[in-house]
Formats: sequence, C-alpha cells, structure tokens
Amino acid sequence: MNKLAVIGIGVGAVAIGLYAGVGIYTSKAAEAKLDKLIAEVDDELNVEYRNAKVNLLGSSLTVNDVSVASKETPDEPILIDKIIVNEFDDQSDFPTVFDASVKGIQVGDSQNTAMLTPFLAQAGYDDAPVLNLDTRYEYDETSGEMTLEEFRLGADKLGYFEVTFKLGNFDPEATANDELTLHALEIVYEDDSFVENLLTAMAEQSNQDVTQFKTQLTSGLSQNAQFFMPMDNPVATTALQEAVAFIENPNGFSIAAKPQQPVLVNDLTSVSNYDWMTMLNLEIEAY
Repeated sequence: MNKLAVIGIGVGAVAIGLYAGVGIYTSKAAEAKLDKLIAEVDDELNVEYRNAKVNLLGSSLTVNDVSVASKETPDEPILIDKIIVNEFDDQSDFPTVFDASVKGIQVGDSQNTAMLTPFLAQAGYDDAPVLNLDTRYEYDETSGEMTLEEFRLGADKLGYFEVTFKLGNFDPEATANDELTLHALEIVYEDDSFVENLLTAMAEQSNQDVTQFKTQLTSGLSQNAQFFMPMDNPVATTALQEAVAFIENPNGFSIAAKPQQPVLVNDLTSVSNYDWMTMLNLEIEAY
C-alpha cells in the first residue's frame, strides 16, 4: 500500500475512532473507542499508540506516539508524534466539519520521498524531514459548498505548502459531477531555507557564487519561456516575472485563482492553450 495512503487511512482511523459516538469525557473512554476502531481496520493496517488524552473541557483529543504500517510492509511503519482532533462531525454520512493537526510525521525512506532525497541531500539535509500537517474543512449540506479552510503541510527548516479552496455543488456521493464549480483557490509556499540552500549547493557544484548562479538560471528561464508558455498572455508573463523574482529571493510565493464568477471545473479541462489562466483570473506573486 502507498505510504501516503497509509498515513491518510491511519490518521482517519484515529480521528473517527476518537469521535465515534457522542461525548467522550475521559481518556480511558477515548482509548476504548480507538481500540475498537483499530480492530475494524486490522486486516489492512497495524496501528499502535501510547495513549489518548482528552482535555478538561472535552473539546479536543490527542493521541500520542502513533505507529501506522501496512500489512504488506509491517517493518516500515510511519511514526507520528501526535494527532490532535479539535472537531469532527460524526452525525452525518459525510462529515460536515473536520479540524485536526498531525505533528511529527516520520515517513522514512519510501517511493514517495525517493524523488526528494537527492535534492535534500544536495541542500545539506542528511535526515528525512519530519512533517507537520494542519487541516480544516467545512461542508454545507444545504448549499453544497465545500470550503477547505486550511491544508498546511511541511517541515521546519524546509518549508510549508498551504492550500485553500471553495467549491460549489459538491456532492460527496457522486463519482462524477458535471455541476462542480470552483469559487476560489489559493496555493502558498513559505520557504524555510530549503530553496536557498539548494541553490547555494548547486552554485558550488558549478564553481559559481550563488548570485552568479541565480543570474544564469533566471536568464535561461527568460530566454526559453517562449517555448513553453504564450508570452502574449499577460498572466503567463506575470508568472515568468514572479518565477524570476522567487529564484532571486526565495522567501515564498502564492498562486490565487479568483474567478469573477464560479467556474465549472469541467470547463477548465476543455479550454485550449493557457486560456484557463484567464478564466481563473490568476494572481501570482513571489515575496
């Protein structure tokens, strides 16, 4: 089983197990519910934890020292320092709200991190990153609006990606939905030294200082942009300018879709060239 899938199923099992039923007032009760849920996924996963704690008001639950492994690879567990569930709707078939944090995700070596390993090593990171995840969404069953208020994933001394969006006509039971609309979307990356360290290491390999290397890189990007994006598109031009700005000073960037009116998701797949940039009213900024 894919290791990222293991994380998702394992965390989901813990969250649902803790919030299944109404009113968990003691840590013992939380652990009993969690043990029951773990038993239900025992055919697919090995899930272990040290303890589950309920805060004094019973409004949040924390599971400490979690280990999740696929039955296919029991010797390659994913270790998690803690899972904190702040809110979860267990009364609806599809939860209308979910708010949780997952701290200290240690994936180790896997197919999912293999592509990043050479870049991490080149930038001076010898150990696998320890990831953190914060997420919250709300779903309005009446209006069909799905709002991802936060999905923030990353690691200290590397950087964080954050995604937020709002969808309309969302149907959790539909396998295909021609009426699904996009109201807004934003992707933000905050660098915490990874990109600068990587560029510095690449410059050293080329016997250049990092400023010279950045200049060479941005010049090549600008000269070749015409071959992979339409330079008569103002959004594409802005994207190029901001990509250059990010390379020169890689603190972070944001890509925001702010359509003047909701856009059918299906329409985005059928437009030609880069017209989807205009449809989404994209705003791209490096900072």
